[in-house]
Amino acid sequence: MSDLIAAVATGWVRSGIGIVRMSGSGCIAAASGVFRTQNGKPLSEAPDRHMTLGTLLDEQGRVLDHCVAVISHGPHSYTGEDTVEFSCHGGIFVTQQLLESVYAAGAVPAEPGEFTKRAFLAGKMTLTQAEAVMDVIGAAGKRELSFAHAQQNGALFHRVQQISQGIVSSLGDL
Repeated sequence: MSDLIAAVATGWVRSGIGIVRMSGSGCIAAASGVFRTQNGKPLSEAPDRHMTLGTLLDEQGRVLDHCVAVISHGPHSYTGEDTVEFSCHGGIFVTQQLLESVYAAGAVPAEPGEFTKRAFLAGKMTLTQAEAVMDVIGAAGKRELSFAHAQQNGALFHRVQQISQGIVSSLGDL
């Protein structure tokens, strides 16, 4: 699972902020090829899980945008791998250009749900919690969101575990 993947995390809409996420082996080095920190230090020296101000560059080294990057070192990231997230201005063109720069730096397009799949495979969440991520994304109201959050917090997992323990206890009594 260590292939370097990247995707737009905020969708293809014009908005104030667009987020491009990368995960996998070599993502911090690849991100350093498209991002120059404002303080001139290498991105790899940025504090873990802190925003670092800088400039995004295209494949020719031209300025795309001024934005922030956040690195998260595995295993303490969402996927359990090293990750980088860029938060840039959310124009569709800027986001597309950033994604193309990241691909040119060695990333491949992430499949739908691949970041969550990697989190599941890394033991960061159960299968029911991973499935609940899509329920949160698709929630159209408070009730649906409440059920999705309960699922994310392990409600079904814990209920099945209680039933299973009851069955094992009953079998022991027999």
